[in-house]
Amino acid sequence: MAATTRKPKSRFKVIGRKDGLVDRVVHAIEEQVLTGRLAVGTRLPPEREFSEQLGVSRPVVREAVRILTTRGLLETRHGIGTTVRAISRADIVKPLTLFLRSRGEEVRLQHLHQVRSILEVENAGLAAEQGAGTDIGDLGRICSEMEAAAADAREFARKDTEFHQRLSATTHNPLLMLLLDSIHDLMSEVRTLVGAQEGLFERVMPTHVRILEAVATHDAAAAREAMREHLEIALAIQVELLEKQEAEAGGKTAAAR
Repeated sequence: MAATTRKPKSRFKVIGRKDGLVDRVVHAIEEQVLTGRLAVGTRLPPEREFSEQLGVSRPVVREAVRILTTRGLLETRHGIGTTVRAISRADIVKPLTLFLRSRGEEVRLQHLHQVRSILEVENAGLAAEQGAGTDIGDLGRICSEMEAAAADAREFARKDTEFHQRLSATTHNPLLMLLLDSIHDLMSEVRTLVGAQEGLFERVMPTHVRILEAVATHDAAAAREAMREHLEIALAIQVELLEKQEAEAGGKTAAAR
């Protein structure tokens, strides 16, 4: 009797022939990815083979793959096929910014200040409690680079952003890091706008140094207080710029009459 060739066992169960097949296939693949059973870089079976494993038609598999590709869990490349994709923070953060803009939501400076006060004040305190030697060393280096960029508004804004991101990482709390990343684009725009404000460096640099010192000495209360003061100063600068822009716009309108 000829030996029977056994097919390798599939990691996927037959979906079944019920309504909502696409959703069920999406869920089946998604679960494999999120639980780590389908590792990043793993290539999915060819469409025909995959549809046979799942017991659904090829169009169902094709649509499920399209949905998961849109969500960023899969990617399809010519000559390679469909593979599991690593999810980056940008994949999560960018949709929030697009959502706000597509809905025409106006995010005022006060809104941003309120969110920063909720997140960043406590973030500074946790950084002081959790920060290790490497964290403090990195924050110190960034502070030095901020001081060196005092006369370069664009570079100072970039280093300012880096300081706040590194402070977030110092908490070693991935969820808090993600929440702060969600306002990263908005804050970058604001920092770029206020970068040319006269006296910006002299007004905001001291509180950065105080935050660093509090984190280095693991003084959570001092870190929170320094961050709270820093955010108040930042808001005042932003409001001054907004009022200046409105005054200039009003002057141009009056001159045009």
